[in-house]
Amino acid sequence: MWTRGARVAAVLVVALGACAPTPPEGVAFTRVDLPAGAVPQTVTAAGDGVLVGVRRGESPGLVKEGGGEVALHGTTPYALAANWYAVTVDGDRLLAVGGERGGAHGNVRWSVWTGAGDELTEQPQGFSVFGGWGAGELVDAVFTADGPVLVGSWQSDAAGLDIATWTTDGTTWTRQSSTGTALASTAVSPGFATSATAFGKGALVAGWRLDGGQRPVVWTSKSGARDWTATALPDAGKSGGAVAARCAGETCLVSGWVDGALALWRLDGGTWSRLPGVPSVPVADDAPLPAPVEIGGHLVQVASDGDRVVLLTRDGDRWTRRDARGPSGQVVDAVVAGGALHVLTRSEVWRVDTGSLG
Repeated sequence: MWTRGARVAAVLVVALGACAPTPPEGVAFTRVDLPAGAVPQTVTAAGDGVLVGVRRGESPGLVKEGGGEVALHGTTPYALAANWYAVTVDGDRLLAVGGERGGAHGNVRWSVWTGAGDELTEQPQGFSVFGGWGAGELVDAVFTADGPVLVGSWQSDAAGLDIATWTTDGTTWTRQSSTGTALASTAVSPGFATSATAFGKGALVAGWRLDGGQRPVVWTSKSGARDWTATALPDAGKSGGAVAARCAGETCLVSGWVDGALALWRLDGGTWSRLPGVPSVPVADDAPLPAPVEIGGHLVQVASDGDRVVLLTRDGDRWTRRDARGPSGQVVDAVVAGGALHVLTRSEVWRVDTGSLG
């Protein structure tokens, strides 16, 4: 027989349960069909659909959503066996970076590809353009008002590696000196780039500096690969990094991490601010992370929480967290194209109509 205290406790439990908010439903995704044996490595918005950079066995491919492929015209052996590191689209223009390890030291042998429409052709370069003494890596490719720019790293004149850029005159790529610019490293503040995107007439590079700790930083150019400025992102805690960015005109969103948890920043009116109230999602300092996207006027961040893929949506100052049903594991990238949000994981591409995210 229940005591009076037990009856009161039971009533409180029922009442509190009735008042508790209902968790938001998960979002059902559909897997994007890819050719048999194709493992996706990149996903890029292209008009009303996406281009998926894939690898089939030991060969690269560039697949269109819904069927069809971009014809690849590679020349060098390493290009014909490349993994995709970056694929960028600007209208009808294509720019891509591939790489495959080889040689006595197992370093990445880089290949750069350009084209338009349904054709992508390698531009063979001399070995010393991207390799040899002082070589670092290539992390991204950007179309700017002054032409295409590659972003990566190269041996610094002062310490470690500088953030480096390459520009092209026709089919020949030339590395621009970072010495004396904001891209240069120093003995007390080496810099590291993780990604890049178009910004105004120039580019924005996301990354960090080791400056009394790891600090999230973005580097922006006024035009092309010239006139760089470094900006430390605010409210960066004890340790943090900027991972990916997306810009529209002079407004940008950056995803990264602070003290092991997801962090987001926004550039608006020339001022950077860290967005408050972001739901707690753990982010390792070496994990990939998609840039935020805008859907229906709302910011949406796709991230991985363990093996679960989650969608974080900001409506004013309120955040909603929902699980993605279908994709799982590590999220690599997310883009919006053709009225759908596309999510790339380590092994698959998934999509959901943006209308179902409202």
